[in-house]
Amino acid sequence: MASPPQSAWTRLFTAMGHFEYQFQGRTPAVRGGEYLEAHDFQFLILDEEGWLYRIPVRMDAAAETFLKETLDPRRAAEAQLRAGLETYRPRKDAPYSELDSLFSMDFARARDLLAQLSS
Repeated sequence: MASPPQSAWTRLFTAMGHFEYQFQGRTPAVRGGEYLEAHDFQFLILDEEGWLYRIPVRMDAAAETFLKETLDPRRAAEAQLRAGLETYRPRKDAPYSELDSLFSMDFARARDLLAQLSS
């Protein structure tokens, strides 16, 4: 079975450092061995020192349904990733609770993001 084509790396410069990221795919969100009513949009992050990290942007089902009406949820996940990397420097073995606090998207965040992108 052939691998799906991967998108190119995108450069990002923030106060926390210089990064490159690449979208890897959309997977079911699982936390603590339980499936959530959400999906993880998986991104690989390469920092300026050459360390590679995987960051999931968890998007709950309500947010994804809301966004599908006007915006590709993947674009929204990418915007949330970029916003999170403005204040977060990836580190090895960061717990999901820490990543979700910065990178997850619920209905309120989705609505706010759509308002920002519309203005």
